[in-house]
Amino acid sequence: MPQFNSRLKSPDRFFMDEDTVNVAVAEYLVSRGFQCEAPLVGRQHGVDVKARKGSLGVFVESKGSRKNGVEADIVFDYAQIVTHLAKQIHTLMKYATEHGSEQIYVLANPDIDRIRNEYEKVAQMVEKLGFVCMWVQEDRSIKVEGPKGMRGVLESYECW
Repeated sequence: MPQFNSRLKSPDRFFMDEDTVNVAVAEYLVSRGFQCEAPLVGRQHGVDVKARKGSLGVFVESKGSRKNGVEADIVFDYAQIVTHLAKQIHTLMKYATEHGSEQIYVLANPDIDRIRNEYEKVAQMVEKLGFVCMWVQEDRSIKVEGPKGMRGVLESYECW
């Protein structure tokens, strides 16, 4: 159930909807030399952000901290954040099954404490799956985190 950010015990530092996350991630990948399909917006279905550089494909599943098009103080509640994180992981597992392990699979989220705290509860297992996280900052810059074993690949493609 959506709730007022101003009424949270620890309000989010900033708000970001899924469309904004998608655009920020696409811009980040393009800035690193990836060819990027137009990121999904609104209620479009499919891979939120899909990019390629050489033989490496990137599949991104994004979520926001609030619904697209709502007033600024309305954010997702705890249950929605947990559900969104679970859906992201499930969707990336489907993509990995379909496209193989030679690609990069990314969870992209706004870098807010409520999402980070829930992610940390499953981070170890997400890393075992080989998934990467892109944390979108308030200024739309990207902080990339991932399994230690992926660091060399990410650095070679200028994503780290």
